[in-house]
Amino acid sequence: MEDISIWKEKFRITHSLVAPDGFASIHGLAYCLQETAINHASAARLGYDELIKLNLAWVVTRQLIKLYEIPKLNEKITVETWAAGMTDTIAVRDFNILNKEQEILGICRTSWMLIDLKLRKPVRIPGDMRDLLPKHPERLKENVVLDKISLSDETHGKSSTYHVVYSDLDMNHHVNNINYLKWVLDDFEYSFRQKYRLGSIEINFLAEAIFGDELVRNTVPGGEHEFLTKIINKESLKPILTSKTKWLPKA
Repeated sequence: MEDISIWKEKFRITHSLVAPDGFASIHGLAYCLQETAINHASAARLGYDELIKLNLAWVVTRQLIKLYEIPKLNEKITVETWAAGMTDTIAVRDFNILNKEQEILGICRTSWMLIDLKLRKPVRIPGDMRDLLPKHPERLKENVVLDKISLSDETHGKSSTYHVVYSDLDMNHHVNNINYLKWVLDDFEYSFRQKYRLGSIEINFLAEAIFGDELVRNTVPGGEHEFLTKIINKESLKPILTSKTKWLPKA
């Protein structure tokens, strides 16, 4: 039987995947990561087609992306992914982003849970699902930790509001994680983005947002070239996500 425990997908950084500076946007790279994860899950019989029959879906709960270098327009990359660990409630999935010389440009660690699509609540991961993929817990270049990102309830700095629209939604009928990623990074001014590039981003996904929700985004400094972002539901005040970004001066 073919070993699919480490799954690889090839991409070219096209015009739709780059930022104004000609290098891959973070949401462009996140799209590549997401597609690779979806295809791997499907190959392992853990994907959408299998889960929808059980009224189940995977949702990402935490994500950390760290970029050593950023590929540019027309560069060819490989994304590889594997299961790093799984309990009865959480699955951890890791990624490498590689250039054509197979050098690591970036890494990503994610955690996932299963939700019941009717109840919109987490469920335990069945034992037979946990056994479908071999685990490679020590394969990532760095032993990164998916920490809890805690922010004060107080509002400081710049705040903005946003209404969830149809194009923000995925097939689970809630805001897709890539759209959250874009909205977090859109809080940084054009002049700042001209001088700095993203070094890493961590996100805790705390609750779902659905069509018509009004969300409030607030970003505050958290250290040198580090910022903390919180998004809440304006009506319920329920936290939707917290995020930490670290930035590096452009060469």
